[in-house]
Amino acid sequence: MRVIPSLLTLSLASALSAQAPGASTIGTVYDSIRLRPLAGARIRLDSSGLVAIADADGRFRLDGIPAGSHHLRVEHPIVDTIGIALRSGTMTFGATDTKVAELATPSPEALVQRLCSPAWRARGPAALMGRIREADTDRPAVGAKVSLLWFELETVGNLRRVPRVREATVTSDGTYRICGLPAELEGRAQVIRGNLTGGDVPISFGQDVLVLRSMSIAPIEAIVVGQVKPQPDSTGRPAPVAPPRFVGSARMTGRVTNRANQPIAGARVQLEGTTRVAETRANGEFSLDSLPPGTQTVTVRKLGFAPMDSAVDLSSRETRAVVLSLADFVPMLETVRVNAQRERALDDVGFARRKRLGSGWYLDGNEISNRGALNFSDVVRSAPGISVQRSGNQQYITSSRDPINGCVAVWIDGTQWQQLAPGDIDDFVKPHELAAIEVYSPTTTPAEYSGANRGSCSTIVVWTVRRLDRRKP
Repeated sequence: MRVIPSLLTLSLASALSAQAPGASTIGTVYDSIRLRPLAGARIRLDSSGLVAIADADGRFRLDGIPAGSHHLRVEHPIVDTIGIALRSGTMTFGATDTKVAELATPSPEALVQRLCSPAWRARGPAALMGRIREADTDRPAVGAKVSLLWFELETVGNLRRVPRVREATVTSDGTYRICGLPAELEGRAQVIRGNLTGGDVPISFGQDVLVLRSMSIAPIEAIVVGQVKPQPDSTGRPAPVAPPRFVGSARMTGRVTNRANQPIAGARVQLEGTTRVAETRANGEFSLDSLPPGTQTVTVRKLGFAPMDSAVDLSSRETRAVVLSLADFVPMLETVRVNAQRERALDDVGFARRKRLGSGWYLDGNEISNRGALNFSDVVRSAPGISVQRSGNQQYITSSRDPINGCVAVWIDGTQWQQLAPGDIDDFVKPHELAAIEVYSPTTTPAEYSGANRGSCSTIVVWTVRRLDRRKP
C-alpha cells in the first residue's frame, strides 16, 4: 500500500515533465444551434500557432501557453457558415496556470437578433443564412444571388396558394442572409449567378427560427455549350432564348435503395437541367460523368415508387458518392385544387403564352384527366404529327410524318428526356403526374426547346404537377 502512491507520484511527475513548458487550458466547445458538441473544431490561441482539436464530446486541451493575456479562437465550418468570429474573452495566464474555458456558438435566437435588423424581424421571426462558394476553387461566389421560394395560403376571396420569393446577394466574404421569414416555412432555395443556376435545395424550418444552408455554384470559367439564338415568332417578337448549358468534369456515383435498404434495379437517375442520365444496375448502383460542378438536383424515378429529388454538392476535384432512397408510391387525392393557381403556374413556365400564339397542340390537366389514359404515350396518341407504335409489350412514340426516320424530342419540366430504351418514358412518367402538354412540329418548335436537333424533330413539352408546385414565379 505504501508503494502505490509513490508510483502514482512518479507517473504524474513524468507526465508533467513531458508537457510543453507554460500554462494550459482545458474545456469544451458546444454547438448551440444544433444542440450538440462541436466535434472537430479547431481551438487556436490567437497570439501564437498553438492549436487543439475538439474530440467527439467537444473537449479539448491546449498546453504550452506563454504567460500573458490571450484569446481562444474557434474554427469550424458551422462558424464559417454563420459568418461570425467566435472567440473567448481575455484570458490571463501565469507561467504554470491551468484554466478552464467553456466556448459555445450563440443560440439561434441570439444569432437572428444579432444579424437581422429590427425591421426585418418585425416581418417574421425566422432567418436563412449560409455561405456560397465557387465549386472547385472554394472562392466566395461574390455577386451570386440566393433565391428562396415558398407558398402561403391566402384566404381572402377564394382559397389559394400564393408564391413568395425572397432574394439575398452574396457578400464579399461569401455569406448571405435572408431575414424576416415566416415561422415553419417549407420552401426551396437556389443559387443564381448570371446565366448559371444551381439545383433547388429543400428548406424546412419546422420549429426552428434559424436554418443554415451553404451551397456552391460553378466557377465563372465554366464552359458554355449549346447556346440557341432567338428566332422571331409569328408576331415578329424574338422567342425566349434557351438558357446555355454548362458542362464540367464532376462525377457522381451512388446507389438507389428502398426504405428497407434493398437495392432497386432499373431506376432512372438524372441531373436536372442536363442530359446526363443513368439507369441503376442490379445492385442499385449508378454513375454519372461530365456533370457541372456546384449544388445540383438529382431526380430519381422508378415505376411503383414515388419520384424523389435530392440536392448534391458536386466538384471536379473528387467523385461525389450518394445513397438515394425511394418510398413506395401511395396515390393521394388533392384536398384543394384551385384552377386559378394552376393557370398562374403554367403562365410562369411560358405555357399560357405559347398557347395564345397557337403554333402547337396543347392539353391542360383537366383535358388529360378526361382521357383516362393508362400510359403517357396514350395521352399524346392523338396529337398532330405524333404516332404511337408497338413493339412487343412496349409502346413508343414516333413521327407520323416519317415513322422510320422521324424523331420526336421530349422535354419534361424544362429538361430534355434522354431515351435509354424505346418507350421507356411510359415506365417513368404516368398520366396522373401530368399538368400540361405542348406538341410542336419541327418548324414550329420554340427556340428554347430546339436543342441540338433544331428543325428536324417534332417536340413534346411536358409539365408535371410536381414541377409546378415548386415553380419560380
